[in-house]
Amino acid sequence: MKAVLIGADSRLGREVAASFQGRDIPFVSISSYDPVLESVKLLLHAFTFHGATQVVNVLSQELFGGDDPLAYKRSLLVTKNLAKACRGHDAVLIHLSDDGIFGGRRSGAYREKDRPDSTAARAARVLKAESYVRKRAPKHIVLRSGPLMAPGGDNLFTRVMAQLEQGQVLECTDDKLCPTPASDIARVVVAMILQIDCGATPWGIYHYCSSDATTLYHFAEAVLALASQYGRIRGGGVQLRNAAGSGRHVILNCQQLLHTFGIKQRPWRAALPAVVAEYCRH
Repeated sequence: MKAVLIGADSRLGREVAASFQGRDIPFVSISSYDPVLESVKLLLHAFTFHGATQVVNVLSQELFGGDDPLAYKRSLLVTKNLAKACRGHDAVLIHLSDDGIFGGRRSGAYREKDRPDSTAARAARVLKAESYVRKRAPKHIVLRSGPLMAPGGDNLFTRVMAQLEQGQVLECTDDKLCPTPASDIARVVVAMILQIDCGATPWGIYHYCSSDATTLYHFAEAVLALASQYGRIRGGGVQLRNAAGSGRHVILNCQQLLHTFGIKQRPWRAALPAVVAEYCRH
């Protein structure tokens, strides 16, 4: 077994790399802007040289997280190249996606077979990338996750912390979401790879998010309580205001992941203290 990690320099990529090291999984890292990503021929050469059996595309999740059109365009190109190269090399492609394709207008948790219902332009691009993977890489896994939570990079946690540190009134909606620690996504990826290496062929789409749904208000409240202990937030300088949301309630049904891989969900609240502590140390 030999894994190739695409986007290893991102926060989520570093979490996956740490999980690989913790389980003694041999891997090779390719950074987000390595020229090898621009060419199917170069990728095939790299996969052959390193003996790649699994390729984890973390870059897809990172670039689709923002609003940069150029990042979208490049991410689609990289995804297409990876899918073609994995097919040519007979390697497994694990493509990390997210819950942004869902509009949150339905009742209950979204399952993998539910039709994406978001009208946002970003959702269409994310679905296009998923389509490249499903159609061009026979051995593929698309892993959709909840909003990322990590002490670095651009994600739900760092955006909330940035606003709290400004000492302003923070308006938080009552829309429901499931913050998902980057370390937890890495745990899921490693568990999948280990089972695939043992002969499992569970190709398809899977959902993973934390087990405890919450609102942005209650998430910010929990972050504020912990961060205040480190002196990063001025006492009495922050106000949380519970504002009416847009009615977007996105929760992912993770039963297929549990039934196929035996991977259980974990609560985000258990991981939050470590995330806050690392953020406040820097």
